[in-house]
Amino acid sequence: MLALVLSMSTAAQAAESGYQSLIISYRTTPAGRPALLDALRTRLAPRLDKLHAKDTLSHYRILFSRLADSQTWDALVVLEFRNAAQSAAWRAIDTQTPGGLDAKSLADTTAVESTISDSIGSGGPFSGGSDPVYMAIPYDYFVSPSEYAAYAHAYVEPQTNGWIKAGALNAYQLYMARYPAGRGWMSMLLLAYHGDAGLDERDAVVAATRKSLASNPEWAAQAQGKHHIRTEKAAMIADRIAGD
Repeated sequence: MLALVLSMSTAAQAAESGYQSLIISYRTTPAGRPALLDALRTRLAPRLDKLHAKDTLSHYRILFSRLADSQTWDALVVLEFRNAAQSAAWRAIDTQTPGGLDAKSLADTTAVESTISDSIGSGGPFSGGSDPVYMAIPYDYFVSPSEYAAYAHAYVEPQTNGWIKAGALNAYQLYMARYPAGRGWMSMLLLAYHGDAGLDERDAVVAATRKSLASNPEWAAQAQGKHHIRTEKAAMIADRIAGD
């Protein structure tokens, strides 16, 4: 599992080797959602499959929101790069096809946001299991990146591992934007639930896990002070339409 605390030396090494992750969000008009979904399935997914087969891309995931919502994204693409060569290859693609989409696919796309990020924690299978339903929760934080990473290690990880143990969650991955100033989010928690049944159990499992962790002094202290560390933004429910 990726280390949850990023030291300055680790961040420097990541910067030298190329960005580790790229999270791309796409927005369209409500009427444009079917066309965007088709473009992602029939044009972007095959392109990413070829990049993965040629070892030009480590992993990818394409998510599409379940419902139209003008407050946030319609689609989210998560790209994982192993080294600078892989990230450079994507930058070359993006120059010709912004966000990986051709001009026809971009015609009804109203916004594309590409966020260079680092995955600072994960649990469960990378693919999220065989029947994942995803919840993406963006956050802004008010402390230094190292302090936020320490908070995530002490507060977030024990809970998400508890949700996996309870059987509701298949996997999770936590990202931090590398250059967050002015962006729509500073960190993002991507949760892969065990189908709709797992998602339906979310509230009960969260409550039970927090109750069991309350006796841990370190976790309890983080729970009491979390509102001074981060603020939660609008969560999105999405299905994986391609990727591993």
